[in-house]
Amino acid sequence: MHPKEPPRLPLAQLPTPVVELTNLARELNIPRILCKRDDLTGLEVSGNKVRKLEYLLADARAQGADTLVTNGGFQSNHCRATAAIGARLGMRVRLILRAPADGSQPENDGNLFLDRLFGAHITLHPVKEYNTDRNALVDRVMNEERAAGRKPYFFPVGASVPLGCWGYIRCFKELLDHFGGETKFDVFSAVSSSGTFAGLVLGKALFGAKNVRVVGIPVSDSVEFFQKDVRELIDATNDRFQLGLSEMDTPIELIDGYIGEGYAIPYPAAVETLKRVARSEGLILDPTYTSKAMHGFLETIRAGAVRSDALPLFIHTGGAFGLMARRDLFGK
Repeated sequence: MHPKEPPRLPLAQLPTPVVELTNLARELNIPRILCKRDDLTGLEVSGNKVRKLEYLLADARAQGADTLVTNGGFQSNHCRATAAIGARLGMRVRLILRAPADGSQPENDGNLFLDRLFGAHITLHPVKEYNTDRNALVDRVMNEERAAGRKPYFFPVGASVPLGCWGYIRCFKELLDHFGGETKFDVFSAVSSSGTFAGLVLGKALFGAKNVRVVGIPVSDSVEFFQKDVRELIDATNDRFQLGLSEMDTPIELIDGYIGEGYAIPYPAAVETLKRVARSEGLILDPTYTSKAMHGFLETIRAGAVRSDALPLFIHTGGAFGLMARRDLFGK
């Protein structure tokens, strides 16, 4: 892969396939639309998070950890993947989850149902407490685990830390291996916790892929927020692993306008895109990440903002289990 790559614990089904979205391409009157099916990294670990966890779990094992501690929303794909991996490896899992914004008790459905099925130990916290006291909540859980004689290992939401960025550096290399070095393609992905997109940008730079364009579609915070957040993560990864990259090597291109009212709040156009893709391609998106990003991707194609000599490619980062918890969006 790359000489600076850290140790990795294989957990995902890789490489994931690249497929043609022929009906959507016909609908938009262009020759080809491609999709990298990272929703097929595995059933119980489906989605993009497991690529990052391969590196974090290798580090956790090297440190002798027996307990995994992480955080996220109550329908977090990342937390569900962590719970599944913990069960597979015989490790205890502690999940610090943000409760619904309306203060209700969430339904035991989707990713939350699977967290419990996999045996994770869960605490649910009101939004205000989770947002303002998250570090204290993590410290409390870590101290509880140590007091019980265990060796906890913490990583934040999305595993979006320098070590986790290698998951999508590896994904980028898979794309190069699939297409060869001469093919021009424009890669689009959702951006939320920054690690997936930062890894793709780093992969493009590390492998000298001048023919490839990497574009992020924010689905939670503003473009301004992510310009800063992604840059900080790229710089931290560059420094930690002494990659020798400059800011000019790692330009950040983001497309605005597809967040809606906020993170995990679906909006009609994205839900319609979710339905359209399901009915035209038999492809399942989710209302939090991939439907918003796919909507932005297809709108970009429609606007003629993909390079005319490049293949448009969407990275499907998963989320099918989260969709199951939002049946209310689709009537009866």
